[in-house]
Amino acid sequence: MPISDCFQSASSRARLLAIAPLTCLLITQPLAAQGRTRLAEAELQRRAGKAQEAQELLKKGDESYKAGKWSEAVDAYAGARSLLPDAPATADARAAATERLAQASVELARKQRRMGDNEGAAATLDKILAPDVAPADAAARQLREELDDPIRTNPAANREHAENVDKVRRQLYEAEGFKNLGKYDAAEAMYQEVLRVDPTNKAARRGMEDAVQLRADYYRAAYDETRARHLAEVDAGWELKPRPLIEATNALGPVDEGAAPTRMLISAKLDRLIIPRVDFEGTTIQEALDYLRGQSITLDTFELDTKDKGVNFVLDLGPADSPAAKEILSTKINLQLKNVPISQVLKYIGEQTKTTYASQEYAVAIRPVGGASAELITRSYRVPPDFLSSGGSVGAGEGASDPFAGDKPAEGLLAKRMNALTRLKEMGIPFPEGANADFIASTSTLRVVNTVENQEMVQQVVAAAQSAKPTMVAVTVRVIKTQQRTLEELDFDWLLDDFSLGGKSFAPGISATHLSGGSPNPDNLSDVALPDGAVFRNGLTSGNRSGNEAIVGNSIDDRILMAQQGFAPGSARAPGVLWANGFLNNANLTMLMRGFQQKKGVDLMVSPTTVTRSGQQSTLASTKQFIYPTEYEPPELPNTVGSTDFIDPVTGLITNGGTGVTPITPATPTSFETREVGVVLDVLPTVSEDGQYVDVTLKPTVTDFDGFVNYGTPITSPAPSVIGAIGGAFGDSQVVLTPNEILMPVFSVMKAETALTIRNGATLVIGGLMDERVQKVQDKTQFFGDLPLVGRMFRNEAYAPVRTAIVFLVTVQVLDPTGQPPSGH
Repeated sequence: MPISDCFQSASSRARLLAIAPLTCLLITQPLAAQGRTRLAEAELQRRAGKAQEAQELLKKGDESYKAGKWSEAVDAYAGARSLLPDAPATADARAAATERLAQASVELARKQRRMGDNEGAAATLDKILAPDVAPADAAARQLREELDDPIRTNPAANREHAENVDKVRRQLYEAEGFKNLGKYDAAEAMYQEVLRVDPTNKAARRGMEDAVQLRADYYRAAYDETRARHLAEVDAGWELKPRPLIEATNALGPVDEGAAPTRMLISAKLDRLIIPRVDFEGTTIQEALDYLRGQSITLDTFELDTKDKGVNFVLDLGPADSPAAKEILSTKINLQLKNVPISQVLKYIGEQTKTTYASQEYAVAIRPVGGASAELITRSYRVPPDFLSSGGSVGAGEGASDPFAGDKPAEGLLAKRMNALTRLKEMGIPFPEGANADFIASTSTLRVVNTVENQEMVQQVVAAAQSAKPTMVAVTVRVIKTQQRTLEELDFDWLLDDFSLGGKSFAPGISATHLSGGSPNPDNLSDVALPDGAVFRNGLTSGNRSGNEAIVGNSIDDRILMAQQGFAPGSARAPGVLWANGFLNNANLTMLMRGFQQKKGVDLMVSPTTVTRSGQQSTLASTKQFIYPTEYEPPELPNTVGSTDFIDPVTGLITNGGTGVTPITPATPTSFETREVGVVLDVLPTVSEDGQYVDVTLKPTVTDFDGFVNYGTPITSPAPSVIGAIGGAFGDSQVVLTPNEILMPVFSVMKAETALTIRNGATLVIGGLMDERVQKVQDKTQFFGDLPLVGRMFRNEAYAPVRTAIVFLVTVQVLDPTGQPPSGH
């Protein structure tokens, strides 16, 4: 079989997908090859090996082509083509490899074009269109023309741009995923990365807008939840809790079963351990203390643990060869006592041996009287500026805890910090008579007058203070006020004209026996419409309260609203909803249904923040100066008004016979005061040594201006008859000469003043106010209001609760000098 027949037996399409095994080159060799020389046989074997290797490369290229790995496919097809010689025997196989190489190269060039590598795509196509490869390949020629066309291919595109496009696409997908998961911070951070790569990317900006909107939706939900929680706390304030059961406690106080038992103080044991009998005769102090130690163990019934029973005694007499120690040890004690506490026994022993005792945490120390040196020396120490307030609770000066003390001096809103003597005493340093301590703030110097032993203790305290790292504290106080007003009302007003029961009366048009509403033309039913022909309003329900008659507002709020109305504004019933009219035996029966439901919420949040150094006071004020009058000059009126005087209704001036004008001077402010309106926060934080807790003394104050209360009364005068003659309708009217307003301001103040300890980063509620005022009105017309079913239409019911909640929240955050949280916190 000829070699050409091996390739001609397959169609051109089959050659694109799979090449026939090239091993047929081996089996078609004629038997005459036996006569060839060894060199010819070696050449045939080499060609057969290359054909086999080319077949393997073609298979590898097909696999890469199917997987979309165009670069690997191009390399495999090119390798297979190079192994097949350009000879008649391998022409078809070489043509199939060339065709596959062209297809893979076109796909590779398209990928390079998408990636912005136009130069690489052109180089790939140029290799295929070379005269010795496939210069007539239609797909390669078309793609090469598109690369050269600036309309179809952007000449400014490059590989870096394409990589950025792909990177931006992945980041946008990732940001969208974060946003769908509710991780808005991560989504915004990813959108920021997109904008760093593509500063004009609108999709990133829209995504950030969506994330902010979703976050805002969450905050609105949190706002509604917080407001509902505060109002629920107001409702919960009405709950009457049962009285707690108080159990009897033992002599040591309440015992926590879950905690380890607390040891009783040594000083308490000395006073409560009673020894039945003491009989010392010629006894040394060491023997006496051994006896007391054994008795204390036997009599101690306060401790639950056996190892904690009894009292330890330690002889601290100094050097054993000192005269004082020898004298005390050689002194004989003679003492007979009955039923005395150990503390008294020690006092008697001290009188005979010239010793004294001091109760410590785990033992009682026995020392010679006057053993310690009482000589006072003076030393100065450099300390941090916050030495008096750091490392412990911030207290006030003497008398700060006295609830009956007078007003604080005008040195700020916070109590004055403690002095050096008090601070060192709180640290456990004793100050005998004549000892003292002063702190010089200008130089941060501590001057101490004390004994040598106590000076060593002071030195240790100062060393600990100097090793502390400087810290700052950010304090945020949030004041939240929530108020809700609700008004629900449903009323019915009835009018009934004369209903005849027969007979003639002396009054024309009225029957001798008739029924009608009991209140003719009541003022509070003047808004009820009358049918045609009706003149009088005979009310059945005019006594039932409605609207302003039923619900009375807060007195101060009402006065503020009356600022432009004086002290006697008119009252109005609830607005009408439905009007109905009918006839009952030729008598008009009119009904007006009134009702409405209102709900008003007022929410206020103030959140001042201040940053200060630990132990240093800080004040934050965001206020406005409000100037208001405090004193008024009385109004001035004319002394006399003649019979020819008349009042100009336009200007409100009195004209005397047309020859002159006498003005009316209203009350005039003569003295003013200024008040700060806004937010003032005074804070003094102190950070603990480990930086985990902050002692805070603070006073937030929120002052708001609510409005003016008008204490003035309009000055009026009856219109003269002359005006009545001219104008007719003005004869009996009152003319307001001047409103004569005397306005005084009303301020609302929310404040808290406290000292507390807060963990770093925590938020604590330091105060709150819950208030609820409820007004209920249930009026009814007798008899009609008691009728079943129909009686509801003769009853007026109103319900108006006002609920208020005010909460103060404090958040503290410890910062280092860079403004960041310290490492480890």
